[in-house]
Amino acid sequence: MFGNPDINRLAVHSGLRQIAWGLAGVFFFAVLLRAGLSPAGAFLAVAATLAARLATRPLAFALIRAYGVRTTMLLGSLLYVVEFPVLAMTDVGRWWTVAAYVLAVALADVTYWTCYHAVFAAAGDVGERGAQVGVRTLVLVGADAVAPVVGGLLLTWHPWAAFAAASVVALVAIVPFWSVPVPAVDLSGNHGWAPFREGVRLFAADGFLLCGMAITWGLIMFEAFDRRFDAFGWLLGAAAIAGALGGLVLGRLIDAGHARRAVWLNLAAMAVVVLLRTWLADTPTGVVVAALATQALFGLYVPTLMTAVYNAAKRSPCAVRFHYLAEAGWDVGGIVVCLLTAAALALGVPARFILLLALPVLALQAWWLDRGYAAAREADRTPATGTPAAAVLAGRLD
Repeated sequence: MFGNPDINRLAVHSGLRQIAWGLAGVFFFAVLLRAGLSPAGAFLAVAATLAARLATRPLAFALIRAYGVRTTMLLGSLLYVVEFPVLAMTDVGRWWTVAAYVLAVALADVTYWTCYHAVFAAAGDVGERGAQVGVRTLVLVGADAVAPVVGGLLLTWHPWAAFAAASVVALVAIVPFWSVPVPAVDLSGNHGWAPFREGVRLFAADGFLLCGMAITWGLIMFEAFDRRFDAFGWLLGAAAIAGALGGLVLGRLIDAGHARRAVWLNLAAMAVVVLLRTWLADTPTGVVVAALATQALFGLYVPTLMTAVYNAAKRSPCAVRFHYLAEAGWDVGGIVVCLLTAAALALGVPARFILLLALPVLALQAWWLDRGYAAAREADRTPATGTPAAAVLAGRLD
């Protein structure tokens, strides 16, 4: 894929991990509904998971300080394996099983994601960042195209088969990242707030959008097909294929220097996503059309966001601290939207209208991204003369 073998190993690791997620984890909200939770109650369970992540985040920091990034990421990967059998045992009649799942997810996430993002930021190349994120997205899309279809069929046939398969694949996913160098970590210094502010606010917006728009849309799709795991899995797989090209194309566009144009193109595409899903969500046929059409546009979102985030992390004085704080911002954004969504559903607001909450946050995120890419352009100017380090690149950033 790339001349950078570490990025290739991380892509394989991410793909295997995503296959495990597609076999069972992607159905977590549906499993909670089938276990007896109301839609509002399921959103409260997600909010509780994010709150537990936020509360236990200092534990991850302590583990990184004491044992390093690699060991902490390994622990998070092993806890990820545990998530699936715990989810399989979830039963609203036994409240402690829901609590166990919430805690398992929280601990797995806080010990894994900060480390993973720091490793990817350190291993990647600034000049190829958009393409690297785009290809990783393509690998994930490949996993998303196949795994949910298989997972839906397995869940329909025998749920434990899906959860067992997911656990095995998640365990195998540990192997590729083992030889990837981890960034040097010095957590003793106090760098203040400014170097990390960009990551926190971008991830807070991302948490709001994904926990709101993505999970709500999953609820709409699942309900549209009478809560059938097999039909839901086929739709997820088809939608993933529709979104494959967008991430790769936009990643190359960013690397070619068109980052700021890409930001506003992404905002327009995501606004169309929200409006189409709101308009077409009242019938099963409309849901299928919206899922396929909008996922193609959604492929623009991840490269636009994560190229800016990873480059900002690499510029920061400490990539681990950057992603530690950014992930905390993600939790806060997710908690806010889950509570708002749960309240709206409890009051009888149709789920499709809740999707409209994403529009102002998308606009705010685009403004932050545009400012971030503009700042990156200024950073590329030669200090001695104030002229661009590469005139062609500077010209394309507008």
